[in-house]
Amino acid sequence: MKIPVIMGPTGVGKSEFAIELARKIGGEIISMDSMQIYRYMDIGTSKVDPKLREEIPHYMIDIMTPDEEFDVKRFRDMALKFIEDIISRKKVPILVGGTGLYFEVLRYGIFDGPSKNERIREALLKIEKERSGSLRNLLFHVDPKAFEKIDSHDLVRTVRALEVYILTGRPISTLWNERTGEDRYVIFILTRDRNELYSRINKRVDLMFEKGLVDEVKSLMDMGYSKDLKPMRSIGYKEVVQYLEGKIDLKGCVEMVKISTRHYAKRQLTWFRKYKDAIWIDLDEKSSLEKVIQFIE
Repeated sequence: MKIPVIMGPTGVGKSEFAIELARKIGGEIISMDSMQIYRYMDIGTSKVDPKLREEIPHYMIDIMTPDEEFDVKRFRDMALKFIEDIISRKKVPILVGGTGLYFEVLRYGIFDGPSKNERIREALLKIEKERSGSLRNLLFHVDPKAFEKIDSHDLVRTVRALEVYILTGRPISTLWNERTGEDRYVIFILTRDRNELYSRINKRVDLMFEKGLVDEVKSLMDMGYSKDLKPMRSIGYKEVVQYLEGKIDLKGCVEMVKISTRHYAKRQLTWFRKYKDAIWIDLDEKSSLEKVIQFIE
């Protein structure tokens, strides 16, 4: 069975498109969104309405609390079980999301590089402690592709990339590229006119605040979730934290979220262009859904 993978920049309309596709082909959706895994974080992550999730089963949503550790291996193990279960029931698994790394581990497996070296890690962490941001700067110079791929707040993966470079003399990104991926996935990248995409992003951010994003963040903090947790440092949440701390006004907060989201969409598009076998779907075209169905039947 060919498994459709629906990716695209934030705000492009992946969820709506996937739901329509699922209705047409008898599909069930597995989320590849690194933020929608967290409970209590609904508005800022644009989760699909619960009623729609009752109609079309969704998996990998609301499976963790914001303070729980979650990594790509755990995602892979869970997602693969869901894929096989869906197939066993004669349904079609549809992978949907904008977190490219999640699809990478599904397609290629977990990267198996040289064993960790505690002395190197300690030395790197000491450098970072003495001068914050040093390791990101070093990674940019030795492996710009890994720099783009690894989140700026992910110190663990930054250290690992530098560790591999020191131990092997090769950028970790070149080792990633040597892996052979499964061929059962059909990748579709959803796009829109750039101005239309940015307009949709701006409207979605406005709607988030209207729905109560500020109250959602305040509730999380009242529940004891630290602003320093990785999920709380994501787009939308970190800006609202600054607003609640009185560092910025509400208007400035909303504008910051819009700018950050647009920049994130641009980075996602850059990432998706590396998939040479991807089929790009322009959502401004009326036949976009039929085009996807044609490729997977």
